[in-house]
Amino acid sequence: SSRSHAVLRLTCCLASGATGRLTLVDCAGSERKEDNVHHSAEQRKETAEINASLYALKECVRMRKMQTKYQYEGGGHVHVPYRSSHLTRVLMECFIRPDAQLAVIGTVSPASVDTEHSVSTLKTVGLIGGREDGDGGVREEREDVSKNLKIGEDGAVTETVVERVVAPVRWSNAQIRAFMERAGNEKFAGRVAVPLSLVGRDIVRMSPLALQKICGGDKKLAEALHNKIRDEIQRCSSKTR
Repeated sequence: SSRSHAVLRLTCCLASGATGRLTLVDCAGSERKEDNVHHSAEQRKETAEINASLYALKECVRMRKMQTKYQYEGGGHVHVPYRSSHLTRVLMECFIRPDAQLAVIGTVSPASVDTEHSVSTLKTVGLIGGREDGDGGVREEREDVSKNLKIGEDGAVTETVVERVVAPVRWSNAQIRAFMERAGNEKFAGRVAVPLSLVGRDIVRMSPLALQKICGGDKKLAEALHNKIRDEIQRCSSKTR
């Protein structure tokens, strides 16, 4: 069930007497408040318990990670609160044995209608895996894509190849460099020094005077680059209307 945790434990015993244990846990999915507005009081209580157990699991993994770090650095003892929930009690050995290993696997959907849930799953997996919110492991990029699917009278779906429009303000550093090498922009290639830290939201705000710094002090080249960027902004704006 998607509303309960399933546990499978495999114990391997060797002829030498050594043993090993593999514990597989299929966690119930965490649910947002928006997903359970039509649930009964009992179902909402189940949701709260599910989210609480997943939070306890995340805290145990985080503390285990901190404990391992302190051991290498010669720091003090870090308590892993594995008694916080039934789920973490089942996984007790994973948190207290120094030779135990833990892995987290997430299931996501390639369908666009499930994008929001897939992103949420990846964030949850990252947190359970011991990654902090500020580690920079989660990054979202969005772009406007023109509608390119058409349904004929016979029900057949055809796809028209269209240009993907990315506004200059959303350019990455690599996309800025690609713009410089685009056909018609040959005069910028090799003459404009693009810093690795420069991204779209920065370059669109730069005046011709500021652009001179990356154009080797060439005023005319900086003005031409400024005009090209303005033209690209206008072109993308008209494409997405």
